[in-house]
Amino acid sequence: MSEQAAAALPPSGEIGDNEATRPFQLVKHFSVTSLVIILLFSLLISSAVSRRAGDLFLKKREQYALLLAENLNHQVMTRFVVVALAEYGGINVGQPEQFKLLDAVVKNTIHSFHVGKVNILDLEGNVIYSTQPDYIGRVGDEDRPFQSAVAGKPVSVIEPPFRFFEMGGGGQRVLKTFIPLRDERRRTAELGPPRAVFEIILDISQDFREVWLNQMLILATLLVMMAVLFVILRSIVIRGQRIMSRRAALQAQLELQLNQAERLASLGRMVAGVAHEIRNPLGIVRSTAELLGSKADDAAKGLASVIVEESTRLNQIVTEFLDFARPQQLKLEPLDVEEVMDRNLRFLIPETQRLGVQVLRRYQSPRVLVLGDRDLLYRAFLNIFNNAVQAMEQGGLLTVSTLSLVKGERRYVRVAVEDSGPGIDPEAADHLLEPFFTTKEKGTGLGLSIVSNIVAGHQGKLEVNNAPGGGAQVVVLLPAAGAAH
Repeated sequence: MSEQAAAALPPSGEIGDNEATRPFQLVKHFSVTSLVIILLFSLLISSAVSRRAGDLFLKKREQYALLLAENLNHQVMTRFVVVALAEYGGINVGQPEQFKLLDAVVKNTIHSFHVGKVNILDLEGNVIYSTQPDYIGRVGDEDRPFQSAVAGKPVSVIEPPFRFFEMGGGGQRVLKTFIPLRDERRRTAELGPPRAVFEIILDISQDFREVWLNQMLILATLLVMMAVLFVILRSIVIRGQRIMSRRAALQAQLELQLNQAERLASLGRMVAGVAHEIRNPLGIVRSTAELLGSKADDAAKGLASVIVEESTRLNQIVTEFLDFARPQQLKLEPLDVEEVMDRNLRFLIPETQRLGVQVLRRYQSPRVLVLGDRDLLYRAFLNIFNNAVQAMEQGGLLTVSTLSLVKGERRYVRVAVEDSGPGIDPEAADHLLEPFFTTKEKGTGLGLSIVSNIVAGHQGKLEVNNAPGGGAQVVVLLPAAGAAH
């Protein structure tokens, strides 16, 4: 990736923040929008279903009223009109005898049909008969339905009009059905013109309460179903948010690692070039100082030894630079990592004895071989042991332990190196593996960076933190030389 391309990218923290914010906004938008949509759909679906149920109910009640009217029409014609014409020579409902006869016919016909009231209106709209006598003589108040019945078309109306989702199903309601009264005495297939109009009034208050309860039941069922669906969808979106957040964090971390790797690669190339240019003249300076020291007097020999000592130190620094910069060519083989560490510890015996540092080994038995490069692992552990010993200037305890463990489908060997020194400064903990970072007065800051590169080349893992009992702890996880059991 070029510097221009890297510069075009936003900072990794900004990427992580943006990516983490988008899923949160998605969940917030989904929660509000989906909840509104679910409520609207619940109302629409319940409204459609309930309206359909209400329409079917009204149709059934209207058919019921029409059947009742046909039966009433037949009974009035056969049991009242025929009798009145035969006995009284004409029809006059105002006469007490005829009214009593008509009232008996109507009430006997409707007594088991739960009818609220029956009115008979003449063609001018006057009430000539009613099951409630105080209505006789009044003028009907339903003009349009009455006119339809006069024209021969039955009509039904609800009073008061039904409003959807009325609390408690509303108050008292009646179904008024206007049906023409026809003469059935004709022998033809067609009935004669309307002679009067039946007004049949049915109390449907209880029926409408049942319709309302049915509406509430449908609405509650749909709301429960939609709530379950909402919870499921929200859980899916939240899970997606978590996945997106993890991916955003991983992407930011990978971009940070990529940028750091590019910087380190450029730095490594520069360091390698500079180190090669320094090493050759540095060797000449050292050999010249040794030669002069062998031929000079005592005072000059002291100065020559200083030059040799400093040249040696500079050569070691250059070597560290080259170790950090050059690509590692691993020669992997099964080896005993405890044997490698014992070589390191034997090399450090003079230093540990000088500082009064005791070494405690806690090796696992039986030993498990690791798959590694013997020389590179020797250099890596030598850096780790040097840091631990140098941290205990007043003496202390150096503990080295090994443990075999299984992670996933692979077996690993865990090596832990603990010292009893002052531990790691929390402010420096996040920078210990960075190149050129050091807390020592003398040092290049490449020791742990080189160790990290060697361990990473072995497909292992390096952790540096404070030990539970005090001091610092370095943990190296290396793949074992066989499959997991």
